[in-house]
Amino acid sequence: MQKTIIYNEYTKIRLDIYLTLLYNKYSRSYFQKLIKKQKILLNGHYITSSYKLHYGDILTITFDDQIINTLLPCAVQLDIIYEDRDLIIINKKPGIVVHPSYGHNTNTMLNALAFYAKNTFSPYLVHRLDKDTSGVIIFAKNIRTQENIINQFKKRLISKLYYAAVNGIINENQGIIKAPLGRDPHNRKIISVGPFAKKMSITIFQVIKRYNTFTLIKVKTCTGRTHQIRSHMKYIHHSIIGDKQYGGPQVIGNTKYLRQMLHAYKITFIHPSKQQVVQFTSSLPNDMKELFASQI
Repeated sequence: MQKTIIYNEYTKIRLDIYLTLLYNKYSRSYFQKLIKKQKILLNGHYITSSYKLHYGDILTITFDDQIINTLLPCAVQLDIIYEDRDLIIINKKPGIVVHPSYGHNTNTMLNALAFYAKNTFSPYLVHRLDKDTSGVIIFAKNIRTQENIINQFKKRLISKLYYAAVNGIINENQGIIKAPLGRDPHNRKIISVGPFAKKMSITIFQVIKRYNTFTLIKVKTCTGRTHQIRSHMKYIHHSIIGDKQYGGPQVIGNTKYLRQMLHAYKITFIHPSKQQVVQFTSSLPNDMKELFASQI
């Protein structure tokens, strides 16, 4: 059991977000589950994840033994795009989880960064990509950088561009999808558009090339919802190839694709120390290159 007192700089921050800032080895969903299990008290009372903190609040936290309290270093190879004293940018491979969570205590990107750092810095989570989504991702090396970049995400100052191969031929050259997203009432692992969805989400896409049975598109997310691109493409009946969870076909020609063909290609943000706009890109993974090459 641990106690912490809220100071001025953390007022008006959501409880679950604050906890991930304070204990960066744990995910936001992990703390949300602890809160639901009533293992986190605020001023001696049970509270919700969305509670906005106030100066002088006292938190009492009982950690779940199912999660390892230390970030175990694991020798997982990292494709580093850029690194300085504040942050590290990585080209994430498909199939690797970003952070420890239930069922994934080791061999995540945070575990790999702990091994790479060799105690010279502590890696801090800034944002996430799905396990089977590849591409550029930012990690912070200190709390100040983490808070700065998270704040940029909250203010929508960060631009993210993706490439996706989607089922069928999109006739329009470009389009905007405006549709609310929320947890599917029949399957909590799915994010869907529906009558109970409350978080309005905006996805902009542009057709890059049309192939025989699928379309290559460039996608920009104006909101950063969980599974946003995957859910929105299903909503317009063009699910991402390989995305079985959202109805995407897994076989193109003679090749079977066991993960969604979605790649975070570019990210643009303000560097916390340099106060300059910076931009980083990551090359397509081999499976997406092979998919496009097979159609030539």
